Amino acid sequence: MRLEGLGDRILLLGRGTGELATLVSFACAESGVKMVVLDLDESVSEQALGHFRTYDYRAFLYEAFRLEGEDAAHGQLVAAAYSAALGLSTEEEAILSSAMHRMSAQEDTSAPSALYDALGAVEGFRGFYVDRLRGRIGAMRMMEATRDQGFGPLMEGSSVVRFGGAPYPQAAWLAAALILAKILWLARSSAARPDAILLTGAHSLFGAPRQARGSGRLLTHLLEARVPLVLGSPLPALLDEVLVDSMVVKVYSCEAWNSARSSKEQAALSASYVVCDGRSATSTSFFPRFVRPAAPPEERAAGPRGRGSPELTRAIVELVDRFDSATRRSVAAYLAPRFLAVDVEGELDRLQREGIISEELRSVGRSQVFSFAVTPKGKRLLEAGP
Repeated sequence: MRLEGLGDRILLLGRGTGELATLVSFACAESGVKMVVLDLDESVSEQALGHFRTYDYRAFLYEAFRLEGEDAAHGQLVAAAYSAALGLSTEEEAILSSAMHRMSAQEDTSAPSALYDALGAVEGFRGFYVDRLRGRIGAMRMMEATRDQGFGPLMEGSSVVRFGGAPYPQAAWLAAALILAKILWLARSSAARPDAILLTGAHSLFGAPRQARGSGRLLTHLLEARVPLVLGSPLPALLDEVLVDSMVVKVYSCEAWNSARSSKEQAALSASYVVCDGRSATSTSFFPRFVRPAAPPEERAAGPRGRGSPELTRAIVELVDRFDSATRRSVAAYLAPRFLAVDVEGELDRLQREGIISEELRSVGRSQVFSFAVTPKGKRLLEAGP
């Protein structure tokens, strides 16, 4: 696939955007285009993931929270990301921008917990809007961020970031907006950049009406980026009109095309797609080709689907052996500085299935809790050494 043939602004619309996003990502991998895929709505098929390095979003969240530079430019972009993800008003975004300016000067992090405290000290803003904004930021304070990955792999392209492990939708939206903001910042300030960016579920960040989503600065920065963009949404009616008008090439599913076309335009056949090129005012229909599966490479922060590293396995077994009342939550919390919680929980499940640890009901004080214990098989694993 040659992206320059379709232009550098492509919009995928309609119920079949998952299949289209899979086809685009596969075609890029096949032709050597180093694309970074932010799979916000988890629509990219598992068949295409074998051609990419795949990451859970938590691997990049710590770096996405970290503010770059003292000029507050990155802080303003982070404020726009919060506004896009949480649907903040213009007044709330102004308060957030003021707080980010102060936090950038202090080289602070933009994590919700730190931001919640900073909002109470913003000069010139008091009352209803500040209280409402603190309430909305406070609801996001439990987002996980573990120091795991720098943004180097994303800037090199050929990567997929998945957001299916988010505890609730707004956590996924905020994570995607912050990661996108960091990519845009790095692409502008460094030589390394991906050849293209694909974002699925674009309506979650760039929905209409814009009046309810602050100034729309994240969208402005996205459209101004010198990186080819492919955005997808199965719900075109929810997209920001500015975004729709700015994308030169639109690819419709048959349902989306038949509902949007004029009476003079030919209807699309079932299971087909229509490419509408605004540069030449022409439309062409096609049927997607088959995506060749590939064995997926090792997935970072993959959670229950992957086998944990030997280091994680030994850390869990040693911890359970040391404490009599190690619960699932306490093990994940204790190992949080070193491992992602989703990896710890997945490894706990695997160790239970393989009979290395067991979960038992024990009395702790006046209450009873389910806690882990090391089995004889686990004891032999510890005795064998690293």
